[in-house]
Amino acid sequence: MSNKSSLIMDNLFDLKVFVDVVETSSFTKSSEKLEISRSAVGKCIARLETRLQVRLLNRTTRSISLSDEGHTVYESALKILYEIENVENILSQGQLEPRGLLRITAPIVLGRQYILPLIQIYLQRWPEVQIDMDLSDNYCDLIGEGFDIAIRIGGNDDNRLVRKILAPHRFITCASPEYIKNYGIPTNINELKNHKTLSFRHRGNSVPWQFNTEQGYQRYLTKGRLLLNDTEAILDVALKGHGICQLGAFLVGKYISRGDLIPVLSEYSKPEYPICALYPTKRYLPPKVRQFLNLFDEYWGGKAIWD
Repeated sequence: MSNKSSLIMDNLFDLKVFVDVVETSSFTKSSEKLEISRSAVGKCIARLETRLQVRLLNRTTRSISLSDEGHTVYESALKILYEIENVENILSQGQLEPRGLLRITAPIVLGRQYILPLIQIYLQRWPEVQIDMDLSDNYCDLIGEGFDIAIRIGGNDDNRLVRKILAPHRFITCASPEYIKNYGIPTNINELKNHKTLSFRHRGNSVPWQFNTEQGYQRYLTKGRLLLNDTEAILDVALKGHGICQLGAFLVGKYISRGDLIPVLSEYSKPEYPICALYPTKRYLPPKVRQFLNLFDEYWGGKAIWD
């Protein structure tokens, strides 16, 4: 181990302050969170920069950002502090009982319909845990915003995170029996232009539909008259016979099984990225995280329970 690494580990509090400043992007917020003065925060950062002989932060009157060297130190600091937290958990919990605050972020509909029931079971089993759940369709910086687990649809391009596959995922193009009776069924993708389509808008942009054709993967940008930024609203309109939609199987699966919606263009269905749990890279998972992940194995078993 280098002298610089040894010096970092010799002053864990300075390291903790540095990480907190990065994650809050504020000396003031960090001082309030750690209950020390703003000047004390500045001294901690200055000591680290002096010891390491590098500038860790680029500071202006309006913003704080990491230097190239700061990025390296930040990633190493996270690993060090996580390992210390894990050791403290093991020593303090004896039997590895989950306890403390568990912060989770998940997509709105999936979270409301399928994650919350698991959370209720979790809270009954582990009375020493408090859960803070954020329902949002926007991806966040899991580590930067202090979440323990993110439930997401798709992959992971952040090497600080571990991915655990929970269930397969697919989009289903479908319409109500009433719509099909009135307007018929499209037999190929090109025929969609002659149908009423219900489009999802995310962050100001219409989200293309996805298909698998003989020519390969195809994105189809619908030009329907109704554009909505809420998938449950799209579902509601589709159920009332006002158009064709393409939504996640976890949202429409039960309506298809009841006959309230009928799949169309199924031969063009494209396998999608699975539903995953993402969590910070750790050698030892805290019991509160491990037990929550175990619930998915117990109740989902790697299957799409909504199909």
